[in-house]
Amino acid sequence: MAKKVRFPKVPKRGKDKNKKASSSRSAEPVAPSPLHEDEPPSRSSSRALRDKQREEQRRERDERRSKRDKRLDDSKASKKASKKKSRPKLSQEEQDAKDAKLGCCAKFAQFLAKAIHILDGCIGLTFVVYGALILTSFETPAMEAVYTSLIYGSTLLFASIMGIVGFYSTKCNRCGLAVSAYVAPFIALFYIVVIIAVLSSPDTFFDYLTEHKDVLYLTDDIIQTLRNLLPFFYIVLACLAAIEIVRFFGVRKIRHRLVRYDDASERILRSSLRSSDRSHRSSTRSNRSERSSSSKGSKRSKRSKQETVLTEPLLDEEMGGGADSSDEDSDW
Repeated sequence: MAKKVRFPKVPKRGKDKNKKASSSRSAEPVAPSPLHEDEPPSRSSSRALRDKQREEQRRERDERRSKRDKRLDDSKASKKASKKKSRPKLSQEEQDAKDAKLGCCAKFAQFLAKAIHILDGCIGLTFVVYGALILTSFETPAMEAVYTSLIYGSTLLFASIMGIVGFYSTKCNRCGLAVSAYVAPFIALFYIVVIIAVLSSPDTFFDYLTEHKDVLYLTDDIIQTLRNLLPFFYIVLACLAAIEIVRFFGVRKIRHRLVRYDDASERILRSSLRSSDRSHRSSTRSNRSERSSSSKGSKRSKRSKQETVLTEPLLDEEMGGGADSSDEDSDW
């Protein structure tokens, strides 16, 4: 008979899992439900204590958050106060004295802006003259080129003239500089459109030039040179667009600075006129007081002289009467 081999019993995993799940479920807190209202008072008191503890913890969290928010607000307020203290407010007179002085950077910016306006004025005048020549010299001119040249040239010329007027005229808060600044983005947009159009179809552009070369004062050699210099043409247009954008931002800042300069100088002039008027008034008042005092003294002296003149004959008469009475007494 063969002996039976006994293997050790392996515990079943399913039961252990069920036991663990039941233990974890028992450990988790169960939410109160209306079915458990008839539970003994010990369980209800423990739940009330838990609820109280949770409420206290929430209150502590809220207090911590409020304290943290207060600290952040205080730190921000202290930073703002320190910035304000570091930048003390100047009085109106000090601010006017500061604004009435133009530094080297402001003068250099004005020089660059004037140079840009002169450059735009020369380009605009050139295109206006070119468009006028095309329009007046031929019976059938290239009207597309005429319109483009005249509109582009007149816009540049108008903007440059308004900018120069704004530099040298203080009327209407230098509105000429504002006009020049706000025309610049449209000119830059025109340059960008031209670059995109020529890049997309350069053959169309050069075909138009060759077709109207007699009217546009062009030759085949000039057109071929322009075709060879097309990359340089793109660079020039991009530089002009960048110059117009710089003019837009720079002229606005220069205008703001010059308006402040005009206001400050006007206030300083008014204050100086007021001070001069006050000094003139005080001097006139002092002169009047001196004249009145001198006139009063002269009147008093005249009165005293008149009194002396009037009293002297009376005294003489009294002295003469006394002498006569003494003579009569002696005769008696």
